[in-house]
Amino acid sequence: MQHCIVGSGLIGSFIGGVMTANGQQVDLVARGQWKARLQKPITLTDYLGNRAVVTCSIAQSKTADVIWLTVKCTGLHQVIDTLRDRVESHTVIVCCQNGVGSHSIIQQAFPQHQVLRAMVPFNVVLESEQHLHKGSEGSLTLEKSNNTHLTQQLADALSHSLIEVHTTENIDAVQWAKLQLNLGNGVNALADLPVKSMLEDRGYRRVIASLMDELLTVVEHSNITLPKVAKVHGKWLPTILRLPDWLFSRVAKQMLDIDPTVKTSMWWDLQNKKPTEKDFLYGAVLKQANSLGIEAPMNEAMIRLIETTEVNISNDNSRSGLLSPELCNMLNICAKN
Repeated sequence: MQHCIVGSGLIGSFIGGVMTANGQQVDLVARGQWKARLQKPITLTDYLGNRAVVTCSIAQSKTADVIWLTVKCTGLHQVIDTLRDRVESHTVIVCCQNGVGSHSIIQQAFPQHQVLRAMVPFNVVLESEQHLHKGSEGSLTLEKSNNTHLTQQLADALSHSLIEVHTTENIDAVQWAKLQLNLGNGVNALADLPVKSMLEDRGYRRVIASLMDELLTVVEHSNITLPKVAKVHGKWLPTILRLPDWLFSRVAKQMLDIDPTVKTSMWWDLQNKKPTEKDFLYGAVLKQANSLGIEAPMNEAMIRLIETTEVNISNDNSRSGLLSPELCNMLNICAKN
């Protein structure tokens, strides 16, 4: 099979690199500094010590059997023309975006094609110019196709010591479970801290717990049963996050077992003055809540606060992270107004 990664940034390049290490035929579509970077050997590592060195192929083939779409939710509309140049009648498109429902943009643009979804749980950082590092745990979960052989081919293309792969028939529930974890992304971006440092502060954890409470209420009213996508089931996370620091560090030791430098994708977006995925994360919770006639004031407040931060950053090169008391106070004010 001929694979193509469209959107070869941190996640896309890591996935494409792993496929290359597996001996797959894969082209990577990249621009600017990423295109230059991928024309040289790339080192792939993870927090467990696994390692591979690969030389990727940059957009050689015109079309592909499988397109792995790894652009951000905010870039889906812009990439449609690129996809049209690469799809054939049999091409399968795998959407690897955060959030819930973003794949519908691709389904509407390509109604005759099979569009599958993948949940990518881990973070990837650029350790050095030619070194991509997966700094957190999690199994990539693929939506099962009606074609069992195709599902197995896709899983085999990715399965490697650097990436654990699972498949599921209920990707909707998996994406909601992943969305619950992603609700910490905006907090991390506003705090301007590594994820580990953020989680060591109860104030930030209380904000994340409040955001998660609203999501759990939404999925309960939607009759969605969340699967376990991390070492702790999502229904227990708000309680654990609210524990005092000394107890949290003991009970949730595995949650803190991540590289101390890891930051979320939303932090990177703010850092690079790019639009964030706020509408596909907090907005997805708010949209579902509205459809059910219930409220999600904390998630609504996060959208407004991140939006304000985006505007401020676009007008000023500098920014300082919000301390947890500041963030708690601002969100409470936002949620009440």
